[in-house]
Amino acid sequence: MKKAAIFLLALIFFLVLWVRFNTDPRGITAKLINSCGLKDGILVYRVELFGFIPVGEAYFSQPKEEELNGSKVYHLSVSAKSPKIISPFLSGSAEFDSYLDKVSGNPLLFRQRISLRGKPDLVREASYNQQKRVMTLAGVRREVLPDTQDHLSVIYKVRRSAPEKLKDFDFNINTNQKNYMLKGSSSEGAFSIKGKSYNTLLVKGDIRRRDKNNPYHRSSISMLLLKDTDNIPVLIRIFSNGAVIYARLVDIR
Repeated sequence: MKKAAIFLLALIFFLVLWVRFNTDPRGITAKLINSCGLKDGILVYRVELFGFIPVGEAYFSQPKEEELNGSKVYHLSVSAKSPKIISPFLSGSAEFDSYLDKVSGNPLLFRQRISLRGKPDLVREASYNQQKRVMTLAGVRREVLPDTQDHLSVIYKVRRSAPEKLKDFDFNINTNQKNYMLKGSSSEGAFSIKGKSYNTLLVKGDIRRRDKNNPYHRSSISMLLLKDTDNIPVLIRIFSNGAVIYARLVDIR
């Protein structure tokens, strides 16, 4: 019994050290500099539950200029898939697309497709009329708040905002039925690698129902951005329903 307790404590201690090492922004950046360099391209993230259990890889494409229903838009695209190591237990993929008005930066259309082996695909499409403050989902029109964002556009908005505008921010989000808010703040910092300084911006926010009708919903997100490289997020941490998910940047293609 005593040996089992010692082993368990040693295992917990090892995992804590591993997670701290694995999610250190300075270490992540140093690996990127050595492997591929900091540049424009597809951002590849390794997604891990609690920082050590692999659950997938996510690919953030560069925004593309396109046309949507006669309007000039930025097309944001993210895809994700489960790793081979867990494919015997869980196999799936996901695709997310957001089309932003080039002038306002607000979404006009959001699409998602989530596929899990053995289950029907979950497909959702939400279109926005930001002037009339209306979102249409599955043929149903719903009232939304000004400058409503989707999951992708809000990350784009954070990356494109000046640091002073993120000192105290409050964004509206809705891709389903209820209006949510992402409210938080940011702080500037820096670290050094091989004598070169890299400026950072740590953005932290809480996600809550705007109407406060669900006090038990507790979600938060934090992102560590490299300011001098187009605000690339090198580490994203999401807390939701007792689980912590880390997405660390492992490659730029």
